[in-house]
Amino acid sequence: MTNAARLIIVGCGHMGLAIVRGLLGATPRPEIVVVETSADRRAVLSTYEGFAMTSELEIADDDFVVLAVPPQVFGAFADAERHKFTPRTPVLSVMAGLTAHAIATALGTSQVVRAIPNTPSEVFEGMSVYFAEPAVEQRTISQADELLRSIGKAFRVGAEELVDDATAICGGGPAFVSYIVDAFCQFATSCGFTEAAGREMAVQVFGGTATLIAESGKPPMQLCREVMTPNGTTERGIAAFDAAGLKKSVLTALAASAHRSRELASMGAGARPGETDG
Repeated sequence: MTNAARLIIVGCGHMGLAIVRGLLGATPRPEIVVVETSADRRAVLSTYEGFAMTSELEIADDDFVVLAVPPQVFGAFADAERHKFTPRTPVLSVMAGLTAHAIATALGTSQVVRAIPNTPSEVFEGMSVYFAEPAVEQRTISQADELLRSIGKAFRVGAEELVDDATAICGGGPAFVSYIVDAFCQFATSCGFTEAAGREMAVQVFGGTATLIAESGKPPMQLCREVMTPNGTTERGIAAFDAAGLKKSVLTALAASAHRSRELASMGAGARPGETDG
């Protein structure tokens, strides 16, 4: 996956585990070391194979570090572990809200790539957006790009504020989509379908439609209009969406999520527990 000596994943919550599980299926598989301070979490992770696990961070030359700790604990982490980083230690941060500059300053390394991946990385369907400041070497950028592409799709942006917008679209997107899929499932069971049947229908509709949008190249609203016959059932449903302001609500939710990411960034890397969230 990369030419790093080892891939060190610091923090293995939902996002960290999604990355690890995705990388376990990569070819060739990198040497993975998971650093997790929670004994309870290590017990959960012990059911997985294919990587080493420790509670203590140790960084050797050519190791590549992925920071997946909650952003609210990063300040304390940096205070305790800064001395283990060199000015050229390559770091990929997947922490929401913390800027590349803040992370680089806190850890004393210029080699920080900031990314926002998402949980479908676990099944190699991730969507990651990343940013690197001019001081970051091409080798570090290539390593980060290879890592992210091994668990899905990825692209680099030239303006860091776009990572905050991608936090809403990509990072929160799976939760937002799952929220709507759940409504489809609820409707199905209210009609008399079994939960399993409702889930199968909803998942296939969303997955199939995403594939259709991707492969047809058509704008999503064109596909929407192609399904809508005048005075038909779909048109009635879309009219109900419009009357309820559904699209406006979705846009408002995405904007609120992106705004929260910028709020977290403004708090800086020194935030303490309770001051930020993911």
